[in-house]
Amino acid sequence: MGSFPANIGRVPLMLRNRTSLAMMGRTNIELFNVTRQLSTGVSIGRFSDDPIRAATISSLDGRLERSDQKLRNLGFAAGSLDVLDSTLGEIQDLVNEAKSLASSQIDSTASESERRTQASVVDSMIASLLRLSNQESLVGHVFGGTRPGSPPVENVGGAYRYLGGLGGLLTDLGLGSTVPVTLGGDTVIGNVSDRVVGSVDLDPDLTPGTRLDDLRGANGLGIQRGTFDFAFNAGPTASVDLSQADTIGDAADAITAAIRQYETDNGVSVLGPGGVSISGDSITIDVPAGSLTFSDPVGGTAGSDLGLVFDPPTAFDAGNPAGASLDPRVAWTSSIASLQGITPPLGEITVSNNARSVNVDLSGATTLADIRSAIEASVPGTRVVLSDDGRGISVVTDIAGGADRAMSITDVDDGTASATALGIRTYMSSTPLSEFNDGRGVEVLSGRTDPVTGLLDPALNVDFTITLGDGFEIDIDLSPADTANVGSLLTAINSQADAALTAAGRSTTDFDASLPTDRNGLMFAQDPAIGGNMGVQRKNNSLAAQHLGLLKGELDPSGDVLYSGDVAKVRVDNLFTHLIDLRDALLNNDISGIQFASEKIEAASDRLIETHGTVGGYARRVGDETVREEDRVLLDQSLKSRLQDTDYAQAATRLSLLQTQLAATLQITAGLSQLSLLNYL
Repeated sequence: MGSFPANIGRVPLMLRNRTSLAMMGRTNIELFNVTRQLSTGVSIGRFSDDPIRAATISSLDGRLERSDQKLRNLGFAAGSLDVLDSTLGEIQDLVNEAKSLASSQIDSTASESERRTQASVVDSMIASLLRLSNQESLVGHVFGGTRPGSPPVENVGGAYRYLGGLGGLLTDLGLGSTVPVTLGGDTVIGNVSDRVVGSVDLDPDLTPGTRLDDLRGANGLGIQRGTFDFAFNAGPTASVDLSQADTIGDAADAITAAIRQYETDNGVSVLGPGGVSISGDSITIDVPAGSLTFSDPVGGTAGSDLGLVFDPPTAFDAGNPAGASLDPRVAWTSSIASLQGITPPLGEITVSNNARSVNVDLSGATTLADIRSAIEASVPGTRVVLSDDGRGISVVTDIAGGADRAMSITDVDDGTASATALGIRTYMSSTPLSEFNDGRGVEVLSGRTDPVTGLLDPALNVDFTITLGDGFEIDIDLSPADTANVGSLLTAINSQADAALTAAGRSTTDFDASLPTDRNGLMFAQDPAIGGNMGVQRKNNSLAAQHLGLLKGELDPSGDVLYSGDVAKVRVDNLFTHLIDLRDALLNNDISGIQFASEKIEAASDRLIETHGTVGGYARRVGDETVREEDRVLLDQSLKSRLQDTDYAQAATRLSLLQTQLAATLQITAGLSQLSLLNYL
């Protein structure tokens, strides 16, 4: 409560009046603040009321705002994952139905018409799968990956193309690790072709513009951007700093500058006219006289990464100018001229996808990016990617369809063999036979014995017979070792054919097995002088000829050349493909096709169950985090309330005291105002 000094009555009237007004003003302000606190329920309205408590409240407000956004994100995530969970459950039911249907058609004696009827059922399953694949949630299409804004799967003339992104859409959930709220092209819905067709190490040469990030380095661990030391003729030591280098040209310039400064500082001549340059895939240093030795400081690897530091130590001199290989990765900027085994310009290649074949002209390509642009622009549904190991390129398809819509790449007969040189031909000598027939491989007879003697019987292990135009037969007995790849297969066939021809006193030029230059598959050719049509017949119920595409081969009009079918085409491994295969097998009354489609659907079912479980785990984590975040919000709101909210009992008591104080102040002021000078005389 305010009070007046004892001598207040003996001062000038103006001072007394101002003092009285100031005291009443302070009391009125405090009354206003208390009244505001009682009416608003907030004890602190601005920082000046209590800076320490106000700063704490401001920090809590920030945390609560972040928590509010996080809870909204968690809500969206929970909603999307719930839709994913239910959609995957419906797809699993569909897959179980397909498995049951396939199983019933494998073991039954159903007629062709009955199987055709079941094919229409599978058609309806495919339509349902398309609908489920384009299911939406609060965040967009749940199978859209990183592009959930548009439907991820579209029907392309009876085939199905996945247009979504790889991976999943991530949002800030505040968890220790990311949780995708959508699924992408790495699921049984949106898989692209999973066979890597890039089979050649392009091993590009270094250029000044090659980025250090695109080098594996001499240690295979990339290039460390640090410092390393060097000395000439065991003299003083100097350092090279690579911290600002981005390309191998920058690194060469930094080494050159450091050595030139060393020459100036020590009055020696180190570099010859060649200086520090690039040759092949390593750095070369021209040291015409003396020896230049590099070393790394403790904990550093920059020098050895660049192939300049050796163990045991080796000096650069006139006889040893080259560093170790830096093993560059291919990049989209890699020039065609820098690639090993390729002499530009390239020619044409034939790319077939979705029942459409296109000759793609690569003659104008100067970089790998140009090749990518040419192929992707000419053949919709194909994508060119860098191989995971950085040694080549691969071409994949994202269109799932029947076997007639599979992707294949071959050379055009223009003398360049561009597809083979780039390693993207789908049927070449290095192609594993295990990838034939959508991964079924080639089944051969091996180890069959005579049922009477128990001894190995070569006649029972013959897989197929090649019959020349004059009736001469060549038996082919393949072993598992012969089916490692196309090259080993051709070697085995030619070796056995030569032996049979020689034993019969015929020329080995009467028959030859090879790869054609402008189409995929095997080519069996007989000497045109023989005349007649050649052919292939299976033996001992072996499936080898069928799996190699020989039974449905194409005979040249002359009858001298037999081309096998292309059984190494690349297809998408997803549910659309497998259901289409099941439908087509039912339509064709193909028991083995139904069996294979059933096996693929079974494998897809296992993957689907795993995906479903993963999504369930994500949903559990989101739910648990939501509960924890709500608890944190409750604690923060409680603390903020204790700091900011008005204590009504305390405020009411203070209001009463201030009212009493104001009344006393007015009474005293009124009494003093009545006094005059005569009162003190």
